[in-house]
This record gives sequence, structure tokens and C-alpha cells, in this order.
Amino acid sequence: MSRRPYYHDGMMTRPFDDSETCIETAYALLRSWTRGLFRFDEHVHSLKFVVAPDGRLVAPVMVAALQTTDTALYIPDDDAPALELLVSLEPFEDGGPSAAMADRWRIHHGSEEDINWATMDIDMARFSGMVIDGEAIVRANTFAPDEAMLCRSVNQLGDEALRAMCRSRLSIEVEDPVVVAVDPLGIDVRARFDVLRLPFGTPIEDPERVLDIIANWIHG
Repeated sequence: MSRRPYYHDGMMTRPFDDSETCIETAYALLRSWTRGLFRFDEHVHSLKFVVAPDGRLVAPVMVAALQTTDTALYIPDDDAPALELLVSLEPFEDGGPSAAMADRWRIHHGSEEDINWATMDIDMARFSGMVIDGEAIVRANTFAPDEAMLCRSVNQLGDEALRAMCRSRLSIEVEDPVVVAVDPLGIDVRARFDVLRLPFGTPIEDPERVLDIIANWIHG
């Protein structure tokens, strides 16, 4: 099952007249994926990642990736890289104050294959022919203080309600859906084989609106 971005294909490739629109679209695209193609030096492989509450990316990587500064992430991949990120890696230990970041990745993806954890700061992005400063798309999740409560509340609606929600938004049947993340642009749903993105359509500012929106998805 493929994770589905909610952009029309042409939106990923056409040039933007408005740089702010380009930046916002690039940021929304970044939030729409939890996997891409990771390159360090001459090595290239698929990488599963998550966005931390502070906006950095988190992933387990090969130890060799931590020993070079030549690192990039292509989303969704290098054959059709709608978004190219130049990133700087910083290792962290799976324990103590940083344990929550590794746990967040596991909640999305399961068990890790590599045991070397790293955060990724985005130094620069390239999207639709425009170069974007990394700081423009590294953004803290303003819903982070409420995220656990929101995920718990939605998941308590039950499997059938969550499946109806996915049918409503994605027009597909999803087995064993679990909401694992919420931010102002949408929610992440872990399915049996992938993580799906359900966008709100427009950004929302009040986390209290999330449950009402999801109720409309289920019953609408």
C-alpha cells in the first residue's frame, strides 16, 4: 500500500509564481511522507523517517552515514524527487531524554533495522525549481502538547470508525488503522504495511477542531 500525497502530479513539477506558496506546498509535501530515498556519499537506499515535534527528521541510519557531511534525502525518491533535502545528521542515544524520538519512529514504522539513531536538520531544500532555506520548512508542531490525547481519542473510536475514516478520505480499505500523529495539516495513520496521510485540506489552528473534523469524515 502506497502512502498517498494529496497533491495533483502537476503541482509537484510546475514552477510557482509566489515563493511563499512554493514554501508552504513544499512543507505540506514533507509532512505527507514518512519515507524517501536517502543518499550518503555514493550509497543510496530507502529510508523511513518521522518528523519530530520540533520539526527535525528522525531515522535510524547506517553508522557510515554519520561519518560524512554529504547527505541528502529525496521525497518520494530519486526517480521523481518532488522534494530534495540537503540534511545534516546528529547522532543520539536511544535512551534518556532522546528516547521519545526513537519511540516515535517505532510507533510509525515498527522495529528498526539499523541501531544508529540520528536527527536530521534540513539545511536546504529544492522544490519545483526553487531553492528553499531549510529553516523555512523545519517547523515545530504546534499541536504537540495535545497530540497524544488526540491520537488516543481518535483511536478509541474503534477499528470500524477508523476504517470508515480512511474510506472517506482515501477511497481505500485499510486494515488495522491506528492514528499515530496529528499536526495542523493532517493526521498520520499507520496501516498494516505503510503509513498513510489524511490531510485536513487547509491548515487548522485549534487542536480542538481535530475531533470534529474526523467525526465529519466518518459520518459525512
